[in-house]
Amino acid sequence: MPHTPPKRLDQALTVLLRALVNPAMVQATKSMEGDPRARIADCIDQTRIEASEGASLVAACAPHGRAMLTQAQQTLERLESLQLLANQTTREQDHSDD
Repeated sequence: MPHTPPKRLDQALTVLLRALVNPAMVQATKSMEGDPRARIADCIDQTRIEASEGASLVAACAPHGRAMLTQAQQTLERLESLQLLANQTTREQDHSDD
């Protein structure tokens, strides 16, 4: 299989990340644009906070808490899948350098 340049892999990760998160999160992590793996990790952290806030709203019987929690859980699942792929590409790049 041909070797994909690291820059191309980073671009692909960034495109996928933008498709998975809301525009506000994309903007909040813009300073990490050169490091998509760190950006993914930061989005995961932010999404965990949103899930926690949603869970608190559910506990307080707020009507929008369940929707917020569900959306955050779905986004978290997608981001963790993207992180898994990102980590795999990093390992493959490391081994191809040997």
